[in-house]
Amino acid sequence: MARKPAHEQFDTLKAIQDCAFDLFGRYGFDGVSIGDISAAAKLSKGALYWHYPSKEALYLACLKRLHSLFDHYIFDTVRTQGVDPVEGVLSLFNGISKLLQDPLIGNGIAGYWLIPDSPETAGLAAEQRSFEARSTLAVRDLLSRAIEMGRFDLGGDLDDMSRAIISIIEAVVLPLRHQTPDEVRGTLGALARTLFRAYDKSGMLPQF
Repeated sequence: MARKPAHEQFDTLKAIQDCAFDLFGRYGFDGVSIGDISAAAKLSKGALYWHYPSKEALYLACLKRLHSLFDHYIFDTVRTQGVDPVEGVLSLFNGISKLLQDPLIGNGIAGYWLIPDSPETAGLAAEQRSFEARSTLAVRDLLSRAIEMGRFDLGGDLDDMSRAIISIIEAVVLPLRHQTPDEVRGTLGALARTLFRAYDKSGMLPQF
């Protein structure tokens, strides 16, 4: 197969990535075939395999793209050195709201939590676990700083709460995309206030 000009390769690659990201997000790994993706992208299977050697490789690229969206909207701010930890906790909820406005997730992303348990997909599951571990560590560091400054009292719940927040973030993104922006803000505000009521020693509820 003759190599296309660079701009045509870029267009082809983008078409593959966009169609695959959407389809995997809606139907999961097992629910999508290479034929489905090539048909959606209006390309031959050969053109797709020119860029990705396997469905696993393409899914992994899409999974990393999803993780980069979560980082961009939610976790990068949390990892910023010097950020006020209370503002950082609020930024988690604000970040969810911003993520939900990204058109890339408009058709759904639940499929990325449907990675089958098989030797062929072990690398995909490992990538998801690695992302969740990094994100949990970022939240834990944030909560630790809130404890050190005397704002939060988590008792012995630091590790459990860090994992719980990651689970909440992943869980609420799925149904909230069907709500209006005002409804999303109301729901996230209620979650934020619940967290602060339970653990904030100052007794002051944040404005969200």
